[in-house]
Amino acid sequence: MTKFDKYKEYFMQVRNLTAVGVANLASNGISGLFWIYLATILGTEGYGELGYMLAIMGTIASVSAFGTGNTLIVYVSKGEKIQATIFFIILISTTIIGIISYFLFQNLAIAVYPLASVIFASVLFDMLGRKSFVNYGKYMISQRIIMVSLALFLYQEYQINGIVLGYTLSFLPFSFLMYRSFKESKIDFSVLKGKTFFILNNYATHILKIIFVNVDKLLIVPLFGTIVLGSYQLGFQIFAIAMLLPNSVLAYTLPHDATGIKNLKLKKYTIFISSIITVLAIFASPTIIPMIFPDFEESIIVIQIMSLAFIPASLSISYTSELLGAGRSKIILISTSIGIIIIILGIFTLGKDYGLYGISASFVMAKTAEFVFLHIKK
Repeated sequence: MTKFDKYKEYFMQVRNLTAVGVANLASNGISGLFWIYLATILGTEGYGELGYMLAIMGTIASVSAFGTGNTLIVYVSKGEKIQATIFFIILISTTIIGIISYFLFQNLAIAVYPLASVIFASVLFDMLGRKSFVNYGKYMISQRIIMVSLALFLYQEYQINGIVLGYTLSFLPFSFLMYRSFKESKIDFSVLKGKTFFILNNYATHILKIIFVNVDKLLIVPLFGTIVLGSYQLGFQIFAIAMLLPNSVLAYTLPHDATGIKNLKLKKYTIFISSIITVLAIFASPTIIPMIFPDFEESIIVIQIMSLAFIPASLSISYTSELLGAGRSKIILISTSIGIIIIILGIFTLGKDYGLYGISASFVMAKTAEFVFLHIKK
């Protein structure tokens, strides 16, 4: 390889990483700040109610997604024409789940959400597999802008239900992307031969990861009420914003790990930045939270406790990229299961004894246990 080729390769890596980084930071930053802004207008109880609805929607959608995200990234990056077959499966599954959801909740937004969100997510994962990072960024940011606009507009008329409806409708304008991908490959179930174990592991892992994200919220409301969830939800949203960088790095590194490119320096820098974020969250939240969210003073300690999970969660993401790239999804399945068990036990024990702060500590313990297991098995 000539010096020119090396410089060209380096330039492309920087360009692609920048595209993914800007896309994830901008899109998730927009949505993260939007969900935090909603705390200022909804109050603790309303914010808790919204968080509960979003947890239900996310869990339902995960059931119908069949873990297609990592499957598409890994196999598309290897040049396999698997898209049409995967898309056909999720169209059937999300439609069935949507119909069932409508009869259960009598809410059109919740019923349509699985179909709309999974279609959008699948075409984005297809783009990541193709390493089409610029297009990935363009559509991610566009969807978030539409979401905020629709949610705020519909909130004026329908309150919390309007926010949920706007969130759901924001995915629909991008449905044409799946149609375009259908034209580039054909439905052929034989392409799944030899991939069933990996796909099923990814499916189970995806469901468990969504449960990991939502189980605390689904349990807090019936056990402690929406006001407690509101205070907890603000801490969780700030944690999610802090995790934007590690998740952006995962979107970039996974298709490269699948083809044997490790990007070790990038992962080390990510952990270093996560350490800085931890320190800032612990020392800055007592000053910033009362100024911006006067009704959420209990969230200060929640944020400080949850910030202790930044580093183990970032390390887990790094290990996840390497393990998925090597096709070792079973380890991730087990680590996620461990995290779920610990957070559930923690909510029933520490939550009962220490309330909101015990629940927050359970979250940190779950994230740490997930990292420890991945580190041992890596």
